[in-house]
Amino acid sequence: MPPLRFPALVLTPPAQTDNPLSPEQKTFNRLSQQIAKARQQMSDWESAMEATRKRVLKDLLPLRDQHLQLRIQLLVQLDTISLTQKLGKADNETLSQMIARLAENLMTESSDPQLQEIHDRHGGPDAEEQAMFAEMKASMEDFFNLNPEAAGDGKGSSENPKAWMEEETPQTQSQRESQRTRPKTARQKAQEARQAEQAGQIHQSLQGIYRRLVSAVHPDREADPVIRAQKTALMQRINQAYGENDLLQLLALQHELGLMDAQAIHKLGDAHLKKYNQALKEQLATLKRKIQELQQHLSGNVGISPFAMQSPHALARDLQETIQATRQAISGLRQEMKRLSQPAHLKRWIKTARRELAS
Repeated sequence: MPPLRFPALVLTPPAQTDNPLSPEQKTFNRLSQQIAKARQQMSDWESAMEATRKRVLKDLLPLRDQHLQLRIQLLVQLDTISLTQKLGKADNETLSQMIARLAENLMTESSDPQLQEIHDRHGGPDAEEQAMFAEMKASMEDFFNLNPEAAGDGKGSSENPKAWMEEETPQTQSQRESQRTRPKTARQKAQEARQAEQAGQIHQSLQGIYRRLVSAVHPDREADPVIRAQKTALMQRINQAYGENDLLQLLALQHELGLMDAQAIHKLGDAHLKKYNQALKEQLATLKRKIQELQQHLSGNVGISPFAMQSPHALARDLQETIQATRQAISGLRQEMKRLSQPAHLKRWIKTARRELAS
């Protein structure tokens, strides 16, 4: 259900007035306009997300899968070269190190079993060192009884060094309990009290409007089935607005149902408006957080930095650029695989790889 737009005549102060708007009235108008703008941005990002989702599924994901498969093919090609072609010792070591690095990167993206085989084959001294370290670690775990399978029931600190190390003295236990029960400072208590008071005031303000709306609209009191259906739809909008702590929606519904005149909001006292403004601040913060979450979600799916996502309208352009860059990368990989069959190009490739490994 699309959000109800707060009528402009409720936000706009009287055209002719002898009394200027109070700071709270100005704040209410400013926050209302910011929320309206944030809602529009949210709607634009949601539309952009749906369009992007379709384009990603249709165009980008197949291209990324194709690119991944080509990278695996390139790795296999390099592995075959290392096994079939005679190279100098330095070139062979460089090629092997690069193959191991490429395989390691690919294993984070693909579960193809041949990747592990190729990586193990070209792991070289690093793989041997890792295996030796793993063996030493296992021996140490068995010796100190740190391995859960060899630890037994773990009874007795003398039989289980780990339990002994973790065993708390009465003093240590007292210190931990003291930390857990450490009293809060006066400043922390005051801040929590203010936050609780503000939350209570917001809830009371929203609840008061909600009760008035429910009392005026409740469909169970309507005998006419047509009017009951209309009121049921209104109740859904009221419940949605109340559930989302949407003050502006609730006020707009009051105006729509004739429970509040066009300028009533500007006749409220500053004390009442202050509560409303606090609710609007919370609502605006929630909208901004949702917009940020949408941007992050889109960023993860499209591969565009969230800092580069300037607007929903620019997203289609950025996505097209990403698709085009992926196509170019695929074309470049294919050309590279063809050129690697030439000894001169293979020599240059290894030289470039050596510089990359050294950097």
